[in-house]
Amino acid sequence: MKKLFVVFALILAFTLTTVSLSATAADLPADVKQALEANKLSADYLGVWVQAVDSDKPLLTHNPDLPLNPASVMKLVTSLAALDMLGPTYTWPTEVFANGPIKQGVLKGDLFIKGYGDPWFRTEDLWRLVRQVRELGIHTIEGRLILDDSYFAPVDEDPAAFDNRPSRPYNALPRALLLDNRLTRFVVQPDAETGAIRVNMWPPQPSVSLINQIEPDAGLCTDKTGWPVVDIRNGGDFDTVRLSGRYSLNCGVRDFYRVVGNPDESFFKGFEALFSERGGVIRGGYGKGVVPSDAKLLFVQESQTLAEYLQPINKFSNNVMARQVFLTIGAQQMAPPATTLKAQQAIEAWLNSLGLKFPEFVIENGSGLSRIARISPRNMATLLKYGWESPTMPEFISSMPIIGVDGTMRRRLQGDSVSGRGHFKTGTLRDVRAGAGYIMSRSGRRYIVVIMHNQPAVQLGGGTQVQDAIIKWVYDNG
Repeated sequence: MKKLFVVFALILAFTLTTVSLSATAADLPADVKQALEANKLSADYLGVWVQAVDSDKPLLTHNPDLPLNPASVMKLVTSLAALDMLGPTYTWPTEVFANGPIKQGVLKGDLFIKGYGDPWFRTEDLWRLVRQVRELGIHTIEGRLILDDSYFAPVDEDPAAFDNRPSRPYNALPRALLLDNRLTRFVVQPDAETGAIRVNMWPPQPSVSLINQIEPDAGLCTDKTGWPVVDIRNGGDFDTVRLSGRYSLNCGVRDFYRVVGNPDESFFKGFEALFSERGGVIRGGYGKGVVPSDAKLLFVQESQTLAEYLQPINKFSNNVMARQVFLTIGAQQMAPPATTLKAQQAIEAWLNSLGLKFPEFVIENGSGLSRIARISPRNMATLLKYGWESPTMPEFISSMPIIGVDGTMRRRLQGDSVSGRGHFKTGTLRDVRAGAGYIMSRSGRRYIVVIMHNQPAVQLGGGTQVQDAIIKWVYDNG
């Protein structure tokens, strides 16, 4: 399957190169052409579609049928599909079972936790789950804590494959039972009494060695003294996190997140620590397994709704959450265990059910963190038109960043007339800058806007200037 993807990607790259040779900038507004020229970018690799939501004809197009990499704009496809197939009020259960009797607060057996792909099962949710266990009167588990993540098939993927930065949060891999987006939190805290810099880690993990070599600095908090230097060495079953550099005592408490350690150990240690705080004891450690048919269901904890989760997915472009939703679609539509292929097939079937044929379309993992994902500006606009006319339009649009206000658009076009007048999802990868959403023009008319730009170094600022020029043109001329 991976080989087919690579071949397809090469074909698409060839198509993009050959088709773009005949493209010109003549159909682009003057300010957009100026932005392209100022940043030494070519219109040949830029795709644009602008269309009023109440019109069947576009106001502006440029290379509308090029198969382009949309980066995280692909999350809009996953979001629309999920709203249709799962529904805005869909929630993810996390089930707790026991395979033995509970006598005087002692569980004479194992406690099982079965995950169903909750995209954002946080420490707060784990605390709530632990509290419910204690409210059942259980203070001692004689057996083990068994983690069941069988609702998703194991993801056969190297987290370092994308950009050789496996510890970065955006590279976290999906799992049916996932704590805190698979992230470990490191808290850097100056000690007022000793002047030293302490570092704490949550969840605690024996398989992660934390080496604190940070030197305190009494000067001002600056870019050079505001964050430690982080060096992570992945050593199979054991990771080493070395922190160094100077940290100003005036910076106060700061934290950062990395993907380190073993996700099962992380979940268990988090549970064990919270259980211990409430007087609980686990005698047998932890393990992985599938809930046996004769185990007794103790309770089910429901997640937040899909509509609520779409906001962090799209406003802050959370990759692993998008992948969790994507795989959930596959499990729900094609039966568990979820696989990437099942999710891809479910999305294709959904498009077919809408009468939409996108020959260039490649979604890969649903998050846009992909070198092979492809869609044309015309077809992305077609989906946004569908989203505008959908019953779940309010939930869909409200999940996107507001221009100049929040999410990944919070620092863009601040103080400009268009600020606050559009919802616009961004996407960035190496050699990719993309964006799509809805913009209300000065006249009060709302427009679908799709901008996808695939060119070496376009992500280094120039692509953003081209996008902003198009957004402002739509606001002034729509």
